[in-house]
Formats: sequence, C-alpha cells, structure tokens
Amino acid sequence: MTTIKTTFAAIAAATIGTSALAMTEVNGFGNQNYIPERSYVNLDLVRSATGGSVEILDYRGSVAGAVLGEAMVNAGANSDVRIQLDREPFSDVIAVLYDAEGNAVAERRLFLND
Repeated sequence: MTTIKTTFAAIAAATIGTSALAMTEVNGFGNQNYIPERSYVNLDLVRSATGGSVEILDYRGSVAGAVLGEAMVNAGANSDVRIQLDREPFSDVIAVLYDAEGNAVAERRLFLND
C-alpha cells in the first residue's frame, strides 16, 4: 500500500511541476525572426496567458522607438496575427506582448528581410 501511495504522490508532483513550468512559458512568440514586408507584420504565433495586445515598435541601436502598429490577441495561442504598420520602419522592429493589465510580458526582435 505504501508503494501505491508513493507512486501516486510522485505522479501528482510531476504533473504539478509540469503544469507550473507550462504556465511560466505561456506568454511569448513563435520562432519567427524576420519580416518580409514593410507595410505590415504577420506574426506566425503569439501565446498569451490573459489576452492583451502586441505592439510593433521601431528598433534602432538596441533602443525601442515609436509604436508602428498594434493588434489585440486572445488568451491562448493566436496564429497569423497581422499588424498593419502606420509607417514603414527605418530598421529592425521589436514585437512586445502586453497582458490584460498592460504589463509587458514578452518581446521578440524581428529583422527586416532586405
């Protein structure tokens, strides 16, 4: 009987640990590193724990600049998130994911495909 309890406890601990790890990795972007267009950004995958928004900002010299465009995202996995840009970027851009309270929770630098 002790073996069954020990085994059950080990399985429960492993499951809880895996769930906790998965929850910490909920916010983020897919593996995309380049954008082929200058008039819009199409993000292949955005994961959000709470829903919120993604902003695309000009990114020069490792400094985030003006907001170029924004789109809302739902909680969970969002595929093919298209963000129309108000103006063409001068250089690379950075995508910033904000949660439902407006806190920045993830970012991804995207290189222009010149």
